[in-house]
Amino acid sequence: MRKHIVLSTLVAAVVSTMALPSALAGTTIIGIGYDDVGIHLGNGVNASVPAGELTVGHRFRDNYGVGFGLVDGVGNGLTYQHLQVSADKLLPFDGGTITPEVMIGGSRVGIAGGNVYHVSTAYAGFGASYRYPIGRYVSLDGSAAFGRDFATHVTGLSTVGGLFYQAGAAVDFSGVGPGLVSVDYEYRHLPISVSHGIHLHTSTIQAQYSIAF
Repeated sequence: MRKHIVLSTLVAAVVSTMALPSALAGTTIIGIGYDDVGIHLGNGVNASVPAGELTVGHRFRDNYGVGFGLVDGVGNGLTYQHLQVSADKLLPFDGGTITPEVMIGGSRVGIAGGNVYHVSTAYAGFGASYRYPIGRYVSLDGSAAFGRDFATHVTGLSTVGGLFYQAGAAVDFSGVGPGLVSVDYEYRHLPISVSHGIHLHTSTIQAQYSIAF
């Protein structure tokens, strides 16, 4: 009887291990892009920063997905970094697809080489995007999200965060080689210190090429 129990346990473990790759199977998408980030702070800082972007996403067979995006740039006396991680679910809707998601991220702006003064914040929230094909190779995307920012920091000041929100629109072109070309615009509002009138507004124009594996 004991041998039968042990054998059953081993078989179950082997079956579970064999099923794991199937459960994790899906499509991985890697993209690289160029961003022009317009940065506006309530303390008078207004400038644009050229930046590079790396995105990595994985869509599982059950249409759940995870994504990672990193933006890093420097220019006009500023440095800019932005990171966002998200999890979502792809759903068919009215001829297109709607994707509700949860996200967590953070932004940092450094001034004077990043050694004298910087502004930073983390945020978390949820939102949704909608993608609709308008032709064989062209699709339109729209997205919006909101939540709360926290862990805000301004050099030399006491800060408290608040409501963050973001929205964007994109045009996707498939059939360009093995991948997808996207041109999009995204606006994000992050309250860094309401009491001092410091809000981080970013307006980003992006061009990206991504490939699925």
